[in-house]
Amino acid sequence: MKSSTSQYLYSVFRQVSQEFRQIGQKVGVRLLRTPLPKILVIILAIALLITIIPLIITLFIAFVLIRILLKMISMSVRQNRGEDSSVPNERRIKDIH
Repeated sequence: MKSSTSQYLYSVFRQVSQEFRQIGQKVGVRLLRTPLPKILVIILAIALLITIIPLIITLFIAFVLIRILLKMISMSVRQNRGEDSSVPNERRIKDIH
């Protein structure tokens, strides 16, 4: 049983490697047909995306954390003043008058 399983896995990995090799050959032929300036532009675009995506994610996380921090500070200030932060401002004004 072990030999049939290993033969099956061998054939699957061999087929996968053949598929990757064919894809690599097609990409290589296509790159050889593509002019060099176009390849340079594609490489620069990929490099730009690789550097910009982490920056975007970092800025998004930073702004979310700043927003949460400011919300916590405003809730703390409201509680220290004795205001109930769960009651909207209009309702508190109506209750006073």
